[in-house]
Amino acid sequence: MSNIRLKKALLLCGISSLCSSVFALPLSSDDACKATNVSDFSQMLSCGTVEGSLRLASYSTNNAYFLDQIGIGRSEDTTTAGGYVNYKTARYNGFQAVIGVEGQNRLSHGSHSVSELSDGTFGIGEAYLNWTQDKFSVTVGNQRLDLPFMGDYSNYRVQPWLYQGVDMKYGDADNFVRATYINKYKSYGDDSFTHRDRYNDDSTLDTHLDHVTSFGLGKKFNLNDKYLKTQAWVESYEDSFNLYYGEANLGFNKVKWNPEVSVQAAYANDIGDAQFGKVDSTSLGAQLKLKPTDKLTWRIGYDHVFKKNNAWGLGSLPTPYAHNTSSDPYFAQPFFTSTQDLGPGDFYTTELSSPFGQNAFVGTRLSYVAVNDSYKKLSSLNNDMYEVMFYGFYNFTGSLKGLSLSEFVGFQKLQGDANLFLQNRFGITYNF
Repeated sequence: MSNIRLKKALLLCGISSLCSSVFALPLSSDDACKATNVSDFSQMLSCGTVEGSLRLASYSTNNAYFLDQIGIGRSEDTTTAGGYVNYKTARYNGFQAVIGVEGQNRLSHGSHSVSELSDGTFGIGEAYLNWTQDKFSVTVGNQRLDLPFMGDYSNYRVQPWLYQGVDMKYGDADNFVRATYINKYKSYGDDSFTHRDRYNDDSTLDTHLDHVTSFGLGKKFNLNDKYLKTQAWVESYEDSFNLYYGEANLGFNKVKWNPEVSVQAAYANDIGDAQFGKVDSTSLGAQLKLKPTDKLTWRIGYDHVFKKNNAWGLGSLPTPYAHNTSSDPYFAQPFFTSTQDLGPGDFYTTELSSPFGQNAFVGTRLSYVAVNDSYKKLSSLNNDMYEVMFYGFYNFTGSLKGLSLSEFVGFQKLQGDANLFLQNRFGITYNF
């Protein structure tokens, strides 16, 4: 049996074994299972539930990221299927446990494959213990997170993006105190947790992050016909750098088009052994959101990354868990590349999005990057660039509830390169 077939067999056997073992439990439909907390430990297991997501992702690119290592643009095509299955116990005395498996298997590829979809994987996915009491929650184990530059980047990929650690929070989405310790992580292209990071994955650095600690505060103020939402974060990447992030959003509820004005700031400086060298990064951004109609949302974003001589990326922000993956909270960001990976300069984005009928959601985004002249001199790829991108989702209902389709298609044009970087991402997801 070939290696790929063996991995596929293990994936299918693992998922089916988990499902059969869970469904073999005396899962109950009694009224006791409908309670927020069950009354005894046996009900914690018998009232448990199975949930998961089966996914197919197909990526197709032309002139991928403009040039490869030998200076020739290339095409990348890969279709991969997989997903995850979790067993979640009922809550007993505030405690709830989750254990799951995940994996993916490449179905087809072109002359060059997309790296994150190319390897067949199978392993333990989410596996954590959570305790919740009123507004306080502690989660220990393999879990998803939504911290600045340490988020869940797997909504439209095959496998979850997970972190191993402890996450403590008090409050709600707008008013919170949160402390997090991260020991390891696992990207959507791997099947094991590691101390490495995304720069290691790209072979651009040989760093080793033993742990990351994060502390955040959030507060929402209701001001008659306005609201003000604020948040502030400190993230310490052990022996590397500290990252500070803040954001404020001022919304006007009774003004035409319901405008929301936002500002953001990010700063990072090296600490300890400075594994990333000298880090000195400052970013400032602003954003305006408008609702021209009840359904249509218009967003305009701007960010400036200051140039710093002799610093990492001439002042760019290092993001070990978001590199070449996500721009995360930056207001101005292309979709196919990440703001923090494009160098210092000015970034602009405008986006329109709207529901379309009862089941669909569509949008379009235009981004422009004006790179600092000093950064352009480092490489022919460090140049001004614009991106045009269209996207849409369709969520089925009725007997097909849980099934959805997603589509992202667009292109980037780099100044000085006659070729367009084209990319199409199509996905099928079934959540249960």
